[in-house]
Amino acid sequence: MTLLSKVWFDLWQDKSRTFQVVLVIALGAIGIGLVIGGRNLVADSVATGSLAAEPPHIKLSVSPPLTDEQLDRIARIEGVAEVEGIQNAPVEWRLAGTEEWQTGLLKAREDYLNQKMSLDGLVSGEWPGRNTLGIGQVSVGESGVFEGDIVELRFGDSERTLEVVATMDPIGPEPVFGETFYANSDTFAKITGIDTYNLVQTRDVEFDQARAEATDLLIQDYFEEINVDSVGVSFPFQDRVVPPDVPPAEAILNALFLLLGVLGFIVVILGIFLVYNSISAIVSQQVDQIGVMKAIGANSWQVVSGYLLLVLGYGMLAAIISIPIGAVAALGLQSFFATFLNMEIFEIRVDTTAVYVQVAISLVAPFIAALFPLLAGMRITVREAISTYGLSGSASTLDRLIANVRNVPYTILLTIGNAFRNRRRVIIIEVALVMAGAIFMMVVGVNDATKFTFGNKLAGIHNYQVTLSLEDTERSQKVETIAQGIEGAAAVDSWLILPASARLATQEEREVTDARITVFGQPQETTLYRPEIQEGRWLLPEDTHAAVVSKQITDEKGWGLGDKITIENEAERELNVQIVGILFDPATNTSIHIPIETVQRDWRLTGLVNTLWLQTTLTDAESQAVVAESLEATLEARGISVAPSSTFGEKTIAG
Repeated sequence: MTLLSKVWFDLWQDKSRTFQVVLVIALGAIGIGLVIGGRNLVADSVATGSLAAEPPHIKLSVSPPLTDEQLDRIARIEGVAEVEGIQNAPVEWRLAGTEEWQTGLLKAREDYLNQKMSLDGLVSGEWPGRNTLGIGQVSVGESGVFEGDIVELRFGDSERTLEVVATMDPIGPEPVFGETFYANSDTFAKITGIDTYNLVQTRDVEFDQARAEATDLLIQDYFEEINVDSVGVSFPFQDRVVPPDVPPAEAILNALFLLLGVLGFIVVILGIFLVYNSISAIVSQQVDQIGVMKAIGANSWQVVSGYLLLVLGYGMLAAIISIPIGAVAALGLQSFFATFLNMEIFEIRVDTTAVYVQVAISLVAPFIAALFPLLAGMRITVREAISTYGLSGSASTLDRLIANVRNVPYTILLTIGNAFRNRRRVIIIEVALVMAGAIFMMVVGVNDATKFTFGNKLAGIHNYQVTLSLEDTERSQKVETIAQGIEGAAAVDSWLILPASARLATQEEREVTDARITVFGQPQETTLYRPEIQEGRWLLPEDTHAAVVSKQITDEKGWGLGDKITIENEAERELNVQIVGILFDPATNTSIHIPIETVQRDWRLTGLVNTLWLQTTLTDAESQAVVAESLEATLEARGISVAPSSTFGEKTIAG
């Protein structure tokens, strides 16, 4: 029998063992191929799409919005080669002839034929012009509006009926979760009454990080002169300056692929353990064959080479299986992210780096695993090989103890003895089982933690189901009385929730780098909001100028308990409070909670509110949505305009 014949015999004789070893090696290689290939393919698609969109070097959300003259002034700042303003506004829409209003976003540019940055593409139809709209492709969920539809848009008291003449899509990665309408600036002004820009983006001739940061400081100085607040809009960290070669949300994608990579690496380690046990078992079973080969003159290398070829066979079979599956899985992952991120796949290919790594893992990992049992096999002498004891010729303490046990079936004693006879193998098996359990617990734990945070914990903090924001401030007693009359209402709170900026009280003047926050002026004894306090305490009935601040704000600004801060609203009225607590809320990370009477008094809004929270007696989401619609319709009928979206986006928040 030749060496290759023996290897084939060993592979074919125990097909179940061969299948098991090859499958585990292949699973590890598939996992690594999926992660590396998917990561590279997604990163390439994101980077290519992002560059194709002509990304700005600086992109800011501004309040109040800027005029054309102010944009022209920014264009004269050193380091600004191009500047462009974009208009965004939340609107309500419905198809002509239907009754139910839904929320959407209206975007506008001065001229779609001469876009400068963050380009929008025309999929079909014609660019939106006078009294016409484009509709964006929805990347997540189903679209309710299509090219050729007639839609009614409502913004405040203004309603317009317009034709959808185009299907549009942002160039580059930009998830679209709902209806986005595109208009030119003239149509936008007719719908909203707004002719200013709340998004500003700039580019230099070429990107230089230091020069871009210096330009941003000059822009901030100008904004300070005209009392304009600005904040970066780059997801997820609101960076003001973003290199064009850094794809959007790169940090989140890297974190996701790191997690997948850890899982794949652990699977590879598990495969190594299994190969180790398999080779050890083969060597133990074939000790007599090793003895015969050595007896007729074979040296240790000749003995080991046969088993190395066997391991090579395992690896080659694993590579043959893992490479195509890993490539298909990586392409599937690329397709998933392309759909989710609303980006185009410019090239379908197999990532060669992933293939090389898969081949290396399939061939090298089994060799590493087989090294120790093969070295043990090389040291077997002819006398040891032809004895009946194999690698361990003496009875262990456990064997002697088991031999003295009485009145226990022999099969049970034999099972116990075999399980613990080879301590090294027992340890390896236990480590493999523990690691497998760790993988399971890690995946299930992350899934459950996410569901808990945005499920049970969210519902535990927000003890209500309906939340509506009003277009203007209204008398609290009036809106609460209306809400309490809605069928299904169990409890009602009215809040005063306003955007503002915050700084330490030791800083006398407002600066553009001040924290952008949301003031939650709340009833002192509310039962509809039950915060999770991280440090300090919650607001007490006797508190006046006290505040509980979101943990993200305190971490970002370095604030702590006892710090005094100044909060300034858009009307430049100030409110001084002291931090008494730090909270966590999965629904918002910019909140500062203050007694509503303090906010109303210091900001001259006595008795006024702009937000309703309603707790219902109904438990299913559909019924809660009906309550929200009923409350909105009742308020509108009483002359109270309801905003298209609430503080948290949706009008129902927790079940």
